[in-house]
Amino acid sequence: MDEPKKDEDSTSSKSDAGLKRQISEEALQEREQRAIVYTAPAGVSVSTDTRDDPLPPRKRKKRVPPAVPEEVEIELRDKSDKCVHPILEELIKTEEAYVNNLFMGIENYGNIFQRKDLPLGLRGKKYDLFGNIEQIAEFHRDEFLPMLQRNRRDLKRLFDEFLQFLDHNCFYGYVIFTMNKQKSLKLCDLYKNYFTSIRLERDDKLGINSFLVQPIQRMARYPLLLTQFINTFFKNRDIVMKPLIESCCRLEKRLRALLTTTNESEIINDIVDCHEFNVYYQGKFRKVNEFQVLDHKLKRSYRSKVFIFDKCIIYTEIKGKNLLFHGRYPCEHIGISAKTKSFTLYYERRKQQECEFTADPVQIAIWLDLIRDMINNYANEERQKLQERYSRENDHLHRKAPSFSLYRDSNRFSSDSGIGNIWIMPKADEDTISNRTTWYAAS
Repeated sequence: MDEPKKDEDSTSSKSDAGLKRQISEEALQEREQRAIVYTAPAGVSVSTDTRDDPLPPRKRKKRVPPAVPEEVEIELRDKSDKCVHPILEELIKTEEAYVNNLFMGIENYGNIFQRKDLPLGLRGKKYDLFGNIEQIAEFHRDEFLPMLQRNRRDLKRLFDEFLQFLDHNCFYGYVIFTMNKQKSLKLCDLYKNYFTSIRLERDDKLGINSFLVQPIQRMARYPLLLTQFINTFFKNRDIVMKPLIESCCRLEKRLRALLTTTNESEIINDIVDCHEFNVYYQGKFRKVNEFQVLDHKLKRSYRSKVFIFDKCIIYTEIKGKNLLFHGRYPCEHIGISAKTKSFTLYYERRKQQECEFTADPVQIAIWLDLIRDMINNYANEERQKLQERYSRENDHLHRKAPSFSLYRDSNRFSSDSGIGNIWIMPKADEDTISNRTTWYAAS
């Protein structure tokens, strides 16, 4: 009975010994492999785990990820194009339909001002009715739609060229169109019967109101389509290259900002009692926000809507649905001092049309940047005018700087900058001390 147990014990001991021998041989082989790493010749890259080894490995050069081969890049581009192909086709086809609808509306209603039955109240009001819709239609037909069709197979280029159109203010026409929208819709409502007769005569199923609202609807559609692109890219990010996603996100952000500016521009129509100048000729509209204004001239405080354009700042008082005009700061005469939660504007010098504008710090910071850009752009324009004047006279090295009164509506310009902690006036030379007129932004 005991002999089988001895055989079993001997067998198990042999197997344990064999297992230990096998483990020791594997450990020896692993150590030999690690030793190879330490004695490997220069330039040979060997990847092994040496965390438990007592000997430190040699210093190796930092591995640079290999560049994506051109064939692989083309393959990834084709795959990414394929995953968003339905969205791209929707963008192009709806753009084609949009252009066709615009020119069809222009054909149906654009010639009514040559008709003999035109109502007296519509005569001379072609722009009030249509705004700049013809220029928008021509831009999309001649430039934007061909760009989309040309870059159908290259989304990265499509997004980049779209962004270039925004950089060159090609889509600012939508802001101008929106400013005029209230006048247009009011005329359509006032002469509804006349436009209905033209619609029946031209067999137009939609009518003039639908025609005139199409640019607003189309502008709002672009960010939505780009959001669909972005969502699809992230769902397939294993085959979509990072630069493509970045270009699309950058474009979508810019379009959202432009759409916000477009919607805000409609508030300009609420300004009343502004007889000193034309609000629509103050350069490009940038932004509007609400502030609490302390008006030192009126010696009271009130809620205000403040507008900033390329050439000036306009401040109003909120009176129900209307905005009562109170004043304007042209960029060539503006003075400013700033705090964290407010800034003070004045006309050339302190206590002259002085108002303090209060809001939350984030809004104040945004507006200080906008005002800085407005003043810098004005200074650059004036500097360019001086350079052109010097180049024509060809003796600019021997002449003093001329007064900017040649280019302004007033020959008074404050030499006291009053710019507070935002802008500074550079110290002038003694020869030109009387001609200090340009403001520069502190870097």
